[in-house]
Amino acid sequence: ETTITTELLGFIAKGEYAEALLLLREQQEPLLQLLETGDPAGLLKSRVVAGGFMPSTRPNQISATLLYLIGHIYFSDEQYEPAETAFKSALIPLPDYIRVHESLGLLYLQTKRFDESRVHLAHAVSLGMNTANLFGALGYLNQQTNNYWGASSAYQQAMIQEPDNANWQRGLLYSLVQTYQYQSALTLVEQLLQADPDDANLWVFRTQLSIQAGEKSAALTSLETAIRLGENQVANLQVCASLHMELGSIARAVELLQSGFAQGMDFVFINQALEWLEQQGEWTYLEAMLTTMRSDWSGLDDEKRSRVLTREASVSLNKDQQAAARAALQEALQLDPSNADALMALGAIQRDARNYNQAELLFQRASAYTRYRENALISLAQLAIDQDNFQRALQLLREVVSNNPARSDLSRNIDSLENLVLLQE
Repeated sequence: ETTITTELLGFIAKGEYAEALLLLREQQEPLLQLLETGDPAGLLKSRVVAGGFMPSTRPNQISATLLYLIGHIYFSDEQYEPAETAFKSALIPLPDYIRVHESLGLLYLQTKRFDESRVHLAHAVSLGMNTANLFGALGYLNQQTNNYWGASSAYQQAMIQEPDNANWQRGLLYSLVQTYQYQSALTLVEQLLQADPDDANLWVFRTQLSIQAGEKSAALTSLETAIRLGENQVANLQVCASLHMELGSIARAVELLQSGFAQGMDFVFINQALEWLEQQGEWTYLEAMLTTMRSDWSGLDDEKRSRVLTREASVSLNKDQQAAARAALQEALQLDPSNADALMALGAIQRDARNYNQAELLFQRASAYTRYRENALISLAQLAIDQDNFQRALQLLREVVSNNPARSDLSRNIDSLENLVLLQE
C-alpha cells in the first residue's frame, strides 16, 4: 500500500482526482468495482483491516486508512455512492475513525441527508475533533434544518479559529437575523464592511437590519450606498423611495420612483406613492411623476391609465380647473368602471355642481367596494342633507356607526339629525 499511497497523495495535493482514480483503476480495479456497486454482498467486511498504510497487508486485504483515502478521492470527484461505501467500510475495523466520521458527515450534508450527517458530525465532535471546518459544517447543517440558534453557536465556534472566514461570517449573520438578534447582526455587518466597504450585498443587508432595528436614517444611508455600488434593482429603489418619503426627502423619492417606473416598478406601489404625494400637497412633485408616466402611455393598460387620469384630475382640482378634472375622471371611468377613487372624486364634483342624481349614482357605485363603502355612505348622507332629506341622512350615518362603532365622531351629527327629523315631523 505504501507505493500507491504516495502516488495518490501526490494527485490529491494537486487536486487531480480523475488521475488518482485512473491509477486506482489500473492497480485496484476489483476493489473499485466493489465500491462503485455498493458492495452488495458485503465482501469488504472480511477484507478491511485496522491500522495505517500497511506494507504487510495481504493481497486480499486493504487498510481502513487507504479506504478513507479512496473515499476522499471519490468524494472530491463528486462520486458520492462509492465514496460512501469506502467510508462506511473503513469504519468496520475502526468504528471511531474520527476523520471518516467527519467525511461521512460532510458527504451526507452535501447530499442533503441531514439526519445521517448530524450523527457523524456529532460523533466526530464527541471523539475530540475541534476544527473550524467541522463546526462550520454543523452551522450549515443546523441552518438547513432551521435550527438557527444551533447554527449561531456552531458558526461562532468556527470563527474562534477562523475569524476571517467569509462562509462562517455570512452563515452567522444569517442565523443572527433568523433569531432576531438584530443588534448583534448589525455589529457583525459593521465589522465585515470595515474589511470590504465596497460589498454592495452587505450594504443591502445593513439596510434590512437597520429597518428591523427601527434605525431608518441608517437604513436609508446604507441603501443609497448599495444603489451607488450597483444594487439598483427595482425592489431596492422601491424601499429607498419609501424611506425618503417617510423621512421627508421628496425630491429624491420622486427621482427613484421615476427610475423605478422605467424599470417596471410595481404599479400598485407607484399609485400609493402618487396618493401620498397628493395627500401631502406635493403638487409639483406629483405633476413631475405624472409627466413621467404619461411618457410611456402606450405601455400602460386601461386600468393603469385610469389611475393616472384620476391623479391628473386631482392636480386639475387643485388648480380649480373643474372642467378638466371632470373630463379626466369621466375618461378614467370609461377605461375602468371599477375605479372607486374616480367614482368618489367625480361624485364630489357632481355634488358641488348640484347634480344630485348623478352624484348619488356615483357614490352608490363606490359603496359597492368594501374599502370605500364607509366614505361613500358618508358622502351619500351629506348629499341627503343638501337636499333636506334628514331621515335618509340619519339612516346612512347609523349604518356607518353600526358597521364601525369606532366612528364615535359621528354621534354629534346623528344627534343633530335626530332633532331635525323630529322638527320635520
